[in-house]
Amino acid sequence: MPSLGEGAGKTAGASAAPQGGPSAAPVGAVDAVELRQAMSVQLAESLAEKGPHFDVERVDRIKQAVAEGRYPIDPQRIADSIFQDYAALSR
Repeated sequence: MPSLGEGAGKTAGASAAPQGGPSAAPVGAVDAVELRQAMSVQLAESLAEKGPHFDVERVDRIKQAVAEGRYPIDPQRIADSIFQDYAALSR
């Protein structure tokens, strides 16, 4: 039985040309990924522009109330909402 060192020099004359292994992606696949990314960015920008409007002043008032400890927090209501969402997702 030959050892690992005995056959080491037998492949010295083999071609060193790249074989197109797993790292060689087809150009079309790369183009498709870049196109999808561009479309995703475009969609996100469009949704941000047309998305639901929110009241900046109301958000600021709520932030201020939370910071001052004046915002009412109902732990039972929060827990119920979480469980309802979980139940809806698990159906």
